[in-house]
Amino acid sequence: MASSPRTLQVTLNGTGFAAEYTARTYSLIPHKNGVAIELAGVTSARPENAARFATRHGIRATFASHEEMVRTLRPDIDNIACANHAHGAYTVEAARAGVKVIVLEKPPVIWPGYSEGRSADAATRKRESMDYLATVLDAVRTAGAKLLYAEDFVYFDGVKGIVELLVEACRTDKGKVLYQRGVCAHQGSHAPAYDTPAKSGGGALFNKACHPLGPCLLLKQIEGILRQGRPIRPRHVSALALQVLRHQPAAAGEHFRVMQNVDDFGRVTVVFEDETVAEVLGHDLSISGIRNELSVITDFAQYDLRVNPNNENELFLPAAAPAANLLFREKLPTPLGTSFPRPNQFHAHGYVNEMNDAVDCALDDRRHPQSGALMAWDTMAVLMAAYESSERGGAMVDISEYTAGRRFEPRELPDPHTFGRVFQRT
Repeated sequence: MASSPRTLQVTLNGTGFAAEYTARTYSLIPHKNGVAIELAGVTSARPENAARFATRHGIRATFASHEEMVRTLRPDIDNIACANHAHGAYTVEAARAGVKVIVLEKPPVIWPGYSEGRSADAATRKRESMDYLATVLDAVRTAGAKLLYAEDFVYFDGVKGIVELLVEACRTDKGKVLYQRGVCAHQGSHAPAYDTPAKSGGGALFNKACHPLGPCLLLKQIEGILRQGRPIRPRHVSALALQVLRHQPAAAGEHFRVMQNVDDFGRVTVVFEDETVAEVLGHDLSISGIRNELSVITDFAQYDLRVNPNNENELFLPAAAPAANLLFREKLPTPLGTSFPRPNQFHAHGYVNEMNDAVDCALDDRRHPQSGALMAWDTMAVLMAAYESSERGGAMVDISEYTAGRRFEPRELPDPHTFGRVFQRT
């Protein structure tokens, strides 16, 4: 007689954009033989939102608080997809409740001084934010939980492909990543909290440049693990964070969300401990919808990822009306004219690979997230140092006290040999 299928219980905190794509993504996870995935609970600061979300996605129960939900259900996977200011506290709650896998949306935390009504210079915000993040990661480690830092750019199929190439290249004494360049941009976040630093933690640098930063950090981690048995870490950061649209005539902002309190342009240069470089841009100045791109130059190849847009599909519409409410590419303001549709954006943007990693980690005690505590820590150190650098006119900021000052266990590092294959073999 066949055994009954194992059921993984999944919970969600939040009902906004991130929670929406997370709930939908679980239905797209590649089939796991004998395993069912149940969306068991959801919570929101507004109970009516949780009720509507639960009905829409077939979620079994709603809860008044995140703490009550994880304590009652003790889910296999808890997804923290709420407003940024609550990320740290909810991660600790999930860990203490015994959740096996905690999927934490970016950023891992924001400066705790915001909630206390304080102001401080960027160097102070960096130091206090890293101290706070250390307590969060310590709570996860102590509980034996697995933290998946949900940086979707890390899970692009193209990034998986680069990892595959690095594994092979290292066998021929190649595989040195020399220069990386990435961008994430659109015309301004739709999230109401985005323009409030106390809720978002920052603007385009903090919430967009973080995306291409993720794979840049990962590939140096992977390179170091393959070549010398330890990850290569970032050491110096130079950056600019600007409010471009706020200082322009009102007419210039017609097609954008004009931010009043956070930066709409961020540029970050990262120098790694081996003197290689990554440059990332995040901005709210893309009038034509989202742009997700990454270029990697190594000692054996150049790999360019044009995730969105790319010219794999091309569409011309002489009138917009026949397309109704179809969204051909994320943040595309109009279907009129020529566009480059991105079918199955959840796959293309890495969300399915990301949540599949969470499921694999819940099913296998020996497996750990590819984007985990190390990624959360180094990302936060770079971004907080970037604001310090911008405050100092783009001066180089040394972050080695953080990248060298905290040790990570092997289970908190990526594993290039289990990252997943995307290429066929001859």
